[in-house]
Amino acid sequence: MKIYLAKHSGFCFGVKRAIKLAEETAKEYGKAITIGPIIHNPQMVERLQNDGVSAVEDINLIESGPVIIRSHGIPNKSLDVLQSKELVIIDATCPYVNKAHEFAKIADKQGYEIVILGDKTHPEIIALQSYIKSKVYFWEKSDVLPKSKYTKVAIICQTTQNVDNLNILANMLTPISNELRIFNTICNATNVRQQASLELAKICDLMIVIGGKNSSNTKMLAKLCSEYAETKHIEIADEIELSWLEKYNNQGINIGMTAGASTPDWIIIEIYSKLCKIAGIEIPSMHSIDEIPSY
Repeated sequence: MKIYLAKHSGFCFGVKRAIKLAEETAKEYGKAITIGPIIHNPQMVERLQNDGVSAVEDINLIESGPVIIRSHGIPNKSLDVLQSKELVIIDATCPYVNKAHEFAKIADKQGYEIVILGDKTHPEIIALQSYIKSKVYFWEKSDVLPKSKYTKVAIICQTTQNVDNLNILANMLTPISNELRIFNTICNATNVRQQASLELAKICDLMIVIGGKNSSNTKMLAKLCSEYAETKHIEIADEIELSWLEKYNNQGINIGMTAGASTPDWIIIEIYSKLCKIAGIEIPSMHSIDEIPSY
């Protein structure tokens, strides 16, 4: 049995930045509040809570700061409310998400109808929509387009979307649009992570996708990997079931691991260590995911 970790697994730049800001803010002020979970990983959010960083969903309940804007961003009206309270505000919004906001304002100002590629219930998309004054449409793979003809239409993507879905949407809109503008706001970290995970899935019998069950980019990884290998989406090592490996008699199989952008290294190491223990593979104490064989 061989176990590999896909390249580019774990924290992306935006998440590292958000975590660092949260830790520094809590250390400086003794506490901090985030608007919703700062990232979509329950274990990391719990660890931050132990350091004094708590999450609040209702901004009306916040009377004192400092307040951290989560990596997914918040609606512009929510930001206005916070600013009106004259609180200390730390903006941990991912720069790629902020870039999508700017593109949304440009497209809206120039009179484009806007189709957002992504999950309309996701915090990132809720925030993105708030920067658009005109009508907004949403599309995900297999959805039906809301109109049969567009004069001027622009596509803006959820940063964790898949480029294949963007191509599908663009091809659908091209013949029914007089003018089509595409803002490819899928972040590069998402793209390279997906490609690395797919390449690994193609040579594996079983893929373990690690990350929050509420994480959009992790769920996308699980969906993509499942097209090539049996795939299990888990958050922690305790979720691993012996039956997943026993069906292969623990011999001559490849197990792949990949992790979402909000998954901390220590969780990846714990899961790798447990898989090795089950497989009877002896490994030394690990301190970095760089010590895990990669593909």
